[in-house]
Amino acid sequence: MNIREFLNLIARYKWLIIAIPTITLCITYLLVKNLPKEYKSQAKLSTGLLDPSRQVAPDVPSYSGPDLLIKINQQFTNIMDIMAMPKNMSILSYRLILHDLKNPQKPFKPLSDDVKALSENERQEAIRLFEERLAQKQVLTPLDNYHIKLYNLVKSMGYDAKTLSRKLSISHEDNSDFVTVEFTSNNTFLSVFVVNTLSRDFINNYSFDLISNKNKSITVLDSLLKKKEGVMNDKNQQLKEYKIKNRVLNLDKQSQIVYQQIIDYENKKSQALIDLQSLQSALNNVNKNLQSRDQDKYLGAELSQDNQTIISLKNKIHTAENDYIDGGFLAKDKKKVDSLQQLLNAQLVKSNDNYVSDPLVAKQSLILRRISLGVDLDKTRASIKDIDDELAKLNAKFTTMVPFDAGVQKYERDADVATKEYLDILNRYNQTNLDKNIGLRLQLEQEGVPTSPEASKKVIYMALAAIASFAICFFILLIIHVFDHSINDQKQLEEATNNKVIGELNHLKSDSSNIHELWKTSEAYKDRLMYKNQLRHIRFEVNKILAKEDFKILGITSLKPDKYYISSVTSLAYAFARLNKQVLLIGNNEVGFEAQKLNVPTNQSVKAVFQDCSIQKNKHITYLNSDLEGFSLLEKNDKNNLTQSFNKLKKEFDLIIICLEPLNTVNDMKEWTLFTEKYLATFMAGNSISEKDKEAIKDLSEDNKFIGWLIDGVKRNKRTNA
Repeated sequence: MNIREFLNLIARYKWLIIAIPTITLCITYLLVKNLPKEYKSQAKLSTGLLDPSRQVAPDVPSYSGPDLLIKINQQFTNIMDIMAMPKNMSILSYRLILHDLKNPQKPFKPLSDDVKALSENERQEAIRLFEERLAQKQVLTPLDNYHIKLYNLVKSMGYDAKTLSRKLSISHEDNSDFVTVEFTSNNTFLSVFVVNTLSRDFINNYSFDLISNKNKSITVLDSLLKKKEGVMNDKNQQLKEYKIKNRVLNLDKQSQIVYQQIIDYENKKSQALIDLQSLQSALNNVNKNLQSRDQDKYLGAELSQDNQTIISLKNKIHTAENDYIDGGFLAKDKKKVDSLQQLLNAQLVKSNDNYVSDPLVAKQSLILRRISLGVDLDKTRASIKDIDDELAKLNAKFTTMVPFDAGVQKYERDADVATKEYLDILNRYNQTNLDKNIGLRLQLEQEGVPTSPEASKKVIYMALAAIASFAICFFILLIIHVFDHSINDQKQLEEATNNKVIGELNHLKSDSSNIHELWKTSEAYKDRLMYKNQLRHIRFEVNKILAKEDFKILGITSLKPDKYYISSVTSLAYAFARLNKQVLLIGNNEVGFEAQKLNVPTNQSVKAVFQDCSIQKNKHITYLNSDLEGFSLLEKNDKNNLTQSFNKLKKEFDLIIICLEPLNTVNDMKEWTLFTEKYLATFMAGNSISEKDKEAIKDLSEDNKFIGWLIDGVKRNKRTNA
């Protein structure tokens, strides 16, 4: 969105924007100047929800923190919603209409035509019917129109729920224990009556309904409590009989003791098995030591070799002694005996040095150890057997307890469930009784009283009306600007076509269409002077383009047919004629009509000129009618002849302007452009470019002869002109 264009649009319609709010302000003043005064009355109801001094037991004991605040807010909302329900509003309507029917001399409002039309008997009958409905607290509906139209009577006085609700306000301020009831009317006593009556009736009805509901709940809970008590007693009796029948005192304790004994014996058995393995391992080691002498030197495993050596030496000595005796006691035999005796002594000494202790003692110790281990091993095996026997007895005993335990658990579970249900109902019964006696109690803390009239809202209504009308005008202009795709000036046309715009011509009134008169009187009118200067600028640009290549034939077309297109052509021709140039203007009948305004003869045609090449020149502007009687340009003459004809015309005239047909119409415009040296297109300001127009613009952009656009009919406000 272009902000500058939008501001220009606002400036263009500024008087409309000023006039509409002003008119609206005046109309609003006439409507509100006789508004009656309004009186507001206010009553306050205390609920006790946030007043600790009135709470013996909280109504929401199971809530805390944010949940408690939410619950309390819900209660306030419920109170306000119930107060505005049709039942309570109907009661208020009955009391209001009964007041006026019973006090026709001092009604809250002027009596309506329906009320005035009642006869005395009908009025008394209406009072009786309204009192009956009030006593029964019936809701008033449009169907309550019998021989006496009750609903119509209430509605005619403005006492129906819908009408009262417009001026009635029921609210609650945050962190306050009060519910505020406000009513505004043209009668201060009516306002007081409404807030006080609605508050009192609501308190009475709400308290009655609350106690009634509590009594119903207590009755239901009492009946349910008795049923749950019977179920609980029955379940407990079943549990008792089962325990007596199966001789069960405290099965949980008994099973716990047996289970603990089983665990203890299992631990003893585990320890006995460990001891058994230890004794068996020790016994195996003792037996191994007794049987493997090669590995244990301390048992005297090498003693056998030494003894064999000693025995051998003793045998040798015995043999030598026998030989010594038998040989007659020879000295050599004696020497042999002595030598063997020395060897024996040496062997004995050696044997005594190696074995200080007696090997038989160590062996005896191992034998005793083996005997001791064997005894311990037998004792351990016997204890394991005893433990297994005891475990078997305990497991059998524990197994017999399992069915009884399952049965006891079933009966205990049923008894617990029944007891819990009974206690829950009992708590709800007690809580409901407590709520009934000390629960929520609404009180009318502040009654409504007569007040001074409220400040007049006339100024507010007038200001709102003026602001609203101004906003509507502004919004409408914004919508117009957003959805307006029209092109209104040179810059917009350049952006839309991506082509050069040679210049623009501003909008002129219909009385300024004669270019000759406009040129002479332009100094006296700003818009004419601007048009003249713009035309000179366009003439300069076109002349500069044509002079570059010494061109003389200029075509002028348009995107769409419009009246400004023809006037632009004749105006540009006149502008060049003001330079004392001979201008040949070729165009249709409409161009000829404009040429007549310049006193230019219009009796010559292109057809005749192309046939004999003779033309009668006028002083500055010569006109030729381009009508070919339904034939196209190339159908009349071939291209070479036409080229020769235009070359001859170029020699006789300084500039040839050909008025071409519009681009978006079916015509032979392209045949004419074959003989133009340059051409431009005009665009009427305020028009938009369609998809079809974009195709034509694309063709123009690709043509080297096309020099640009001329936008005509540009409207400018005073700010733009300045």
